[in-house]
Amino acid sequence: MAHVSTQGHLSPMVCPLAKLGRSAPTYEQKYNGRNVYHAGDKLDLPMQHSPSSPPSFVNRSISIGNYTESTNHSLLHYDTQTNFERSSPCLDQGYHTLISFASQCWQDTPFKGKRAQSKSNAFDRLPDEVVLKIFAWLSSSDLSVCARVCKRWEILAWEPSLWRTVILKGEDVSGDRAVKTILRRFTQPYVQRLYLRDGARITDKGLPSLVRRWPNLTHVQLQGCVAITDSSVSELVAKCPNLQHLDLTGCAQLTCINIEPSRRLSLNYLDLTDCCLIEDESLWLIVKNCPQLVYLYLRRCVKITDCGIKHVPIFCSVLRELSVSDCNKVTDLGLYELAKLGSTLRYLSVAKCDQVSDVGLKVVARRCYRLRYLNVRGCEAVSDDAITVLARWCPRLRALDLGKCDVSDAGLHALAECCPNLKKLSLRSCDLITDIGVQYIAFFCRGLQQLNIQDCQITVEGYRAVKKYCKRCIIEHTNPGFF
Repeated sequence: MAHVSTQGHLSPMVCPLAKLGRSAPTYEQKYNGRNVYHAGDKLDLPMQHSPSSPPSFVNRSISIGNYTESTNHSLLHYDTQTNFERSSPCLDQGYHTLISFASQCWQDTPFKGKRAQSKSNAFDRLPDEVVLKIFAWLSSSDLSVCARVCKRWEILAWEPSLWRTVILKGEDVSGDRAVKTILRRFTQPYVQRLYLRDGARITDKGLPSLVRRWPNLTHVQLQGCVAITDSSVSELVAKCPNLQHLDLTGCAQLTCINIEPSRRLSLNYLDLTDCCLIEDESLWLIVKNCPQLVYLYLRRCVKITDCGIKHVPIFCSVLRELSVSDCNKVTDLGLYELAKLGSTLRYLSVAKCDQVSDVGLKVVARRCYRLRYLNVRGCEAVSDDAITVLARWCPRLRALDLGKCDVSDAGLHALAECCPNLKKLSLRSCDLITDIGVQYIAFFCRGLQQLNIQDCQITVEGYRAVKKYCKRCIIEHTNPGFF
């Protein structure tokens, strides 16, 4: 082996292995066509360069299996089918090269200590397209953590296609700070959906800056953002004309959504649960400017009365689902107005509206004959009379909650005969129900999937009847003798 001197003549060179008291490897020392090198050995390869200039470095291509990476440091080429001595640079490979060739892995950072040894990682050999599909299952908070792992993950984690939907959850997540970071990363309005839940919150400081940069938002969820006020929400609906889904659950400071008089929103989903400051006038303004509403939830909006409810069927003629649970100022008069929705209404919840009785429920049953779900839990003035009318006029019922209602076996008998497709039934705390009523339900409604008989006078006989005829039914009970 010889080196090229600066004068262009060949000069003899001592083999590096000879300095360590070893001889050059022989043919018998080769393993699967590769030379075996020992710890601390330096592998010298001649490099072509002119005598008057320093060696020039060309692009490097690292090929491991099907994965290829190109850099511009030195001429390296690894292939599992080529000899190792052809591709070894003038570089000390370290002890990790003695294990196997498949364990070679190049990193940008130098090795420090024994734990920095390169290891084979199947995930690193995945194509970018596959990694992006995996990352698509992560939340935005998880993606930001992945971006800190390495340079490749940082590039992939901030791929714009992964940020069309931003999901922030957890009490330790600051919505304002997270939005600021995302806005700094993306100059284009990629984001279309924003979800803040499970304690993640945003304030009036972060929301306006967000909507100015993301006018293409179609879905927004701001659960539990107690610092949000009317001004921010009004700017949200004004700057995002394509907004269809808006969830403001728990925004306790919200009193109204102010909209320009000449403008109509394209919202079809609105959830105002626990917005306890919403009043009748606010509800009138909201439904007037949202004529395309299909889903409207007003749970625990305790200031809403029949005067506000009567505006809902006037302006939202295509409404399919409505909940006024815990709105204890809603009475039979409000149900009479809601019945004007007719056959379009599929879902209705008046749970814990204790002023609702048989009179209002009968009107709803006769006019809204396509009801699929009805919740009258806690309406103690509802009796067998209303349930019998409901069963005859709404045979398509799938779910019914009669908890704490004044219902007996007679009402269950009529329900079982007229609604055989019933899937979910709750009879919790119905003191007048016995095994006979439950047996009627079990025999006629054999597709029943869920039955709640907690705090009822049901014995093992009724329990066995349900298990016999409703094979897949899940029974919720408080009787220890059923086990």
